[in-house]
Amino acid sequence: MTKLHLQVPGFQELHSEFLSKQSSISTYNINGLNIIALPNTYHPEPQSSSMFFLKTIREQFQHLNSKKGRLLELGCGTGVIGLCCNDYVEELYLSDIDENAVFCTQINAFLNYMYPNIYHSNLFESLPDILFDVILFNMPFLDKKIEASVEVATNDLDGQIFINFIKQIPKYLAPKGDVFFSYSNLGNLELFKTIPDFFIVEKIAHEEDEKTGLSRSVFQMRMK
Repeated sequence: MTKLHLQVPGFQELHSEFLSKQSSISTYNINGLNIIALPNTYHPEPQSSSMFFLKTIREQFQHLNSKKGRLLELGCGTGVIGLCCNDYVEELYLSDIDENAVFCTQINAFLNYMYPNIYHSNLFESLPDILFDVILFNMPFLDKKIEASVEVATNDLDGQIFINFIKQIPKYLAPKGDVFFSYSNLGNLELFKTIPDFFIVEKIAHEEDEKTGLSRSVFQMRMK
């Protein structure tokens, strides 16, 4: 099967421009938080997948009658998504496989007077053996080999991150817990067939670029 990004006109130029933007330090004010994006961390630009994902999650949480228990964000990058959810949860856990992203998250937590539990971890590998009420993952979805450090946040060659994430969730998700993850048609949509039948999966947000045909979505998943 031909990978979609190879079929999109001008994709290589767009991707090169994206990589260039991630190479510098940038600052943002997002939902009242001061956020620093270090070089080669995924920058939460207004049209980024981070902001699309964050908007969706906040819409889900803003009418809660009580706080959620433990929330874990995997692949936290700058930490912006998890930190913006801090007021909705009792305990906040943030994790990333990239040490630079972990350091960036630590800086942003300090700048905003927050005290989450922050881990350097490949998915759940180095996390405590506890259950989470909410798991967030703005997932890498570009089916492409990693050739630049920032692509750790965007690329998932052959869907190995997706597959391992789905396999490990049952061990860490609390009863009646929720998983929220993002995906795009730039990834391999056939991977959804690997999700076991004991999960209920619902698409809760979607947007599509009419010019390129590229789309992205946010999914909510829970165990039956």
